[in-house]
Amino acid sequence: MTTAPEIDWREYNVSAAGRPASRRVARVMSAFPGDGTGRVVLEIGAGGGADALEFARHGWNVFAFDLDDTLASRLVENERMPGTVFFRHGDVREVVEFPAADAVYAAYSLPMLGDDLPVVWERLRAAIRPGGVIAVDLFGDRDTWVDREDIATLSDGRIDEMFEGFDILRRDVRDEDGRTFSGDRKHWHVHSIVARARR
Repeated sequence: MTTAPEIDWREYNVSAAGRPASRRVARVMSAFPGDGTGRVVLEIGAGGGADALEFARHGWNVFAFDLDDTLASRLVENERMPGTVFFRHGDVREVVEFPAADAVYAAYSLPMLGDDLPVVWERLRAAIRPGGVIAVDLFGDRDTWVDREDIATLSDGRIDEMFEGFDILRRDVRDEDGRTFSGDRKHWHVHSIVARARR
């Protein structure tokens, strides 16, 4: 079994809090006409909040979920933005029903659900409105962590099945050697997918 050091998520989130928002945030927003006023996005694994706050700056209401509460200290920024970040501190596995949403956004967080990913995934799918968008990272079966029981790694076919009823807008595959946040060597096999729910 491949092992890896436990990640200190607080340290990671604090260090990432000041980074620019991911370019994928803009891709999600561009999938909808007009500005984001009144639209809702669920962010799973909001971390330091860079992406959640970027959505809110464009008028989106963000339900941001994370086990770490680093984002809580940044909610004062809600006062200066047209949208609002609603932070939910806790384990996303315990959310039985998510709010109805126009988008689901999860950067590298869903694989950390391990065997619970299928249940959470179905709950997220149920929350997406017709025409809504899902933008997520999923680990493939050539990833270094394929043998870890606490990490969900998936075959290409299984990932395709997860998006039945969706049209793929963009799919990028990272299949290369690199390093983890803690500096350890790792082979990354990541499917980064943006998909729209059929109406």
